[in-house]
Amino acid sequence: MSDFAETLTEVKTDIMHASISLENESKERNQKEDAARLLRARRAIEQHLEQKRFNHNVANGWDDYKI
Repeated sequence: MSDFAETLTEVKTDIMHASISLENESKERNQKEDAARLLRARRAIEQHLEQKRFNHNVANGWDDYKI
C-alpha cells in the first residue's frame, strides 16, 4: 500500500509542476503579446502625430517640410 501512496504522491507532484509550468508559459506569452500590442499602438500614435504635424505645416505653407 505504501508503494501506491508514493506513486500517487509523485503523480500529484508531477501534475502540480506541469500545471505551474503551463501557467507560467501562458503568463509569459500574454506579456509578450501585450508588449507587442503596446508597441504597435505607440507606433500608430507616433505616425498619427507625425501626419498631423505634416498636415499643419503644409497648411501653413511650409512645403519644404522633411519627413
